[in-house]
Amino acid sequence: MSFSLRPTLTRSEIEQIHEHSLDLLERVGIDYQTPRALEVLERHGCRVDYARNWASLPRAFVEWAIEQAPRVVRLEARDPVRSVVLDGRRAHHTCDSQGTRALDFETRERLPSTEASLRRGLLVADALDKLDVVNVMVAANDVPAHVRVLRHFGIAFELTGKPVRTGVLHAELVPLLVELARAATGEDEFRPIFSTVHCSISPLRHDGEMTDACMELARLGVPILLHPMPLAGATSPLPPAGTILQHNVEVLSGLALFQAAAPGAPLIYAAGPSQLDMVSGNYANSANANAMRLALVDIARFYNLPVNLGALGTASSSLDAHYGYEASSACLLAYLAGVDEIYSMGLLDSSQTLSLDKLVLDNHLARELEIMVQPIQIDEAHLSADLIERVGIGQHYLKRRETLESLRSEYVRVWPPNGQNLLDLVHSEAQQILENHRPFALPDGALEKMREILNEADRMLASMSDKVA
Repeated sequence: MSFSLRPTLTRSEIEQIHEHSLDLLERVGIDYQTPRALEVLERHGCRVDYARNWASLPRAFVEWAIEQAPRVVRLEARDPVRSVVLDGRRAHHTCDSQGTRALDFETRERLPSTEASLRRGLLVADALDKLDVVNVMVAANDVPAHVRVLRHFGIAFELTGKPVRTGVLHAELVPLLVELARAATGEDEFRPIFSTVHCSISPLRHDGEMTDACMELARLGVPILLHPMPLAGATSPLPPAGTILQHNVEVLSGLALFQAAAPGAPLIYAAGPSQLDMVSGNYANSANANAMRLALVDIARFYNLPVNLGALGTASSSLDAHYGYEASSACLLAYLAGVDEIYSMGLLDSSQTLSLDKLVLDNHLARELEIMVQPIQIDEAHLSADLIERVGIGQHYLKRRETLESLRSEYVRVWPPNGQNLLDLVHSEAQQILENHRPFALPDGALEKMREILNEADRMLASMSDKVA
């Protein structure tokens, strides 16, 4: 048997949250901040107010939309072997995202993140065996803002063969991103080798430009991670139940719009609320936050959606005991909850600072925890009753042929090895990856074509920025 968690919420509690969600979506409504969303919703019978960018979502429409969303979502990768299927059978790790700083690998100094630090992070992420989905973990702050998102994608397509993920800030980027992905794969037809993130603005509002982009991406079959981040006590009610309800309303408001735009669009339900630290005024990754996220896993299952759960993050600024208890407890809960994705490896300081050492250590921690919760095979061969009888009382198994035969399949190496310093080991491993790892090769001529696309995009987007200014 394997370990698992009992549901946090009962069926009746989930249905109560669902009913209130439908009621709030219809009576209070949502501010989408874009007329394009209202046009789509109006065609599906929703009441809209273009002056307020507001829409009311009828119960029947939302329930129809939930039925359109697929349970199984495929995350395509440039290297087809590395594609990921979110089908509830196992958890897949992602790295963290949206950081603004990086620890210099040699000096350990905290510096604003740059293209060079992003490149190092992506290279290490590509090499790690437990990291399946590669987020753009930090911003390349030395790249001009108007072309930064596209450059992020281009660098990621170059340095990893795994599925890529990051946010797309406005719809004008979408055709350029399609060109970039086609160049990276060397294929005539567009294949979505990336997914994107849609973050609502709590409470009950969406970013209009990102929403427009996500509607276009939904029509192209690009998977979208629906990721509200309400902060209990600040942008959502302080009681956990209230934050859970508001979080669900915001997820459903995105789900309904994207299904209206593209029925069957692949979506992932992210369980991402947190809590305001009322003492310091800071974002807090508290025990309450973990409890709310586990409850939202139950709700995602109620809707039959793939679910993403935060773990391995830390408020700590170093790989210390604080990091250890936060990352271990949250990641263990995520495995026990049976989620599809576990977010997020690699960043310190509440997802602000990239640490290559943390990427490597998170990978080891994920492996150790996965082993802890995996099923133990119970059958006649593995019970070894006949071997126990043959060895008998007071003897040992070291020289037995059966022990040697089981070493490859049954033995789990001790990590870190006895007598070795854990932090020295992960730093050395990161160094070896930087020196030796080679990502899945791009097709011939792809890098040159990608650079041409990015250079043309730079000129076009710079011109657009100048006109807006």
